Amino acid sequence: MRAIVVVLVAPVVFMSVAPTSATTINFAPLTQDVNLGTPFTVAITISGLNDFMAPSLGVFDADVNFDPSILSFGSVSYGDPILGDQLDLSGLGSVTATTLGTGFVNLFELSLDSIGDLNGSQAGDFTLATLSFDTLAVGASPLSFTVKALGDAEGNSLSADAGTGVANVVQPVPEPALFLLTGCALAGFWITRKSPGRTEM
Repeated sequence: MRAIVVVLVAPVVFMSVAPTSATTINFAPLTQDVNLGTPFTVAITISGLNDFMAPSLGVFDADVNFDPSILSFGSVSYGDPILGDQLDLSGLGSVTATTLGTGFVNLFELSLDSIGDLNGSQAGDFTLATLSFDTLAVGASPLSFTVKALGDAEGNSLSADAGTGVANVVQPVPEPALFLLTGCALAGFWITRKSPGRTEM
């Protein structure tokens, strides 16, 4: 009878410690409207890892795809702007590489931290990199990932769902206040020219 109780309880305990969310790489924000001629930034985030325990991220290699007729890649900054670079926790630095192609930019980062530092100090959700783009034309550019490699602190492969985003480039609309200011200036100029007693040269 005691053996039956153990068999019934064990699966419940196992299920309670199993991960409740999948690892995901995504864009932040997912969708944004940008005026033509205005640069903008988008963050690449990873979520669903465990806080301060394995599995942690040790390396990533991914293409960020975009429409080159609408967007032009500007620059990239690796790491989380608030938490710091979560692949460089001990200050040893990391190996990074950025390769630009037609309609994509490849991002690569390899941590030089020890397994213990990554598993014991890395957050479960953080920003991998922040990309800056220039806008070339009006239109909607899809943003997507091609994940080439994703590995944990020990070099084992990690699986992750890859999200998609959209950058909507729109024609800027003049501010109503600008029309009002221009109209007042023209009206004032017209009244001045029509004032009695004004001598025309």
